[in-house]
Amino acid sequence: MRYHSRHKAEVRQQIIRMASYRFRSEGMDAVGIANLMSDLGLTHGGFYSHFRDKEALVAAACRHGFDELQQRLAEVLAAVPPDERLATLVEHYLSPAHRDRPDDGCVAAALGGEMARRDQPSRQAFTAGVEAQLALLAHCQPQRGGCGGMTASVALALMVGALLLSRAVSDPELSLRFLEEAKRALMPPAD
Repeated sequence: MRYHSRHKAEVRQQIIRMASYRFRSEGMDAVGIANLMSDLGLTHGGFYSHFRDKEALVAAACRHGFDELQQRLAEVLAAVPPDERLATLVEHYLSPAHRDRPDDGCVAAALGGEMARRDQPSRQAFTAGVEAQLALLAHCQPQRGGCGGMTASVALALMVGALLLSRAVSDPELSLRFLEEAKRALMPPAD
């Protein structure tokens, strides 16, 4: 059977999308190549016509996840005036909806703990995604006083950490407290 010229690229994108979703949902080590390909109706051997190894897939899935989040945030931010963008970004990121959907959310919060043990290509893709998040956050900050006077890197660390902890704890009140207190630290009331 002959496939059209775009078929290989389309299959590769399907694999990347599914891997990005599954890695964020289940963790990278829990997702095997055989079961990932089977879930897509593809063969395990077919994986290697698209990727050198799992590490190459991890890097591609990280890029995809970060790009997806950046695009979604850009769409949300385009709908609000510039002076409301930081508050909108913080509110969106530190929301219970984002907390409850790690499979569709921030790669940094879902996979940051695992990334330190990955090979260089994956860590480079992760770093590029974090740098894009920092640039978006810095772009949303007013010249003075944005994020409670924090730099973009400190603000992002607080946001990712609060989201990660809110997902990890079993106490719903503590989970919400992490989100709400991080929002207050990032967006203190005007004097």
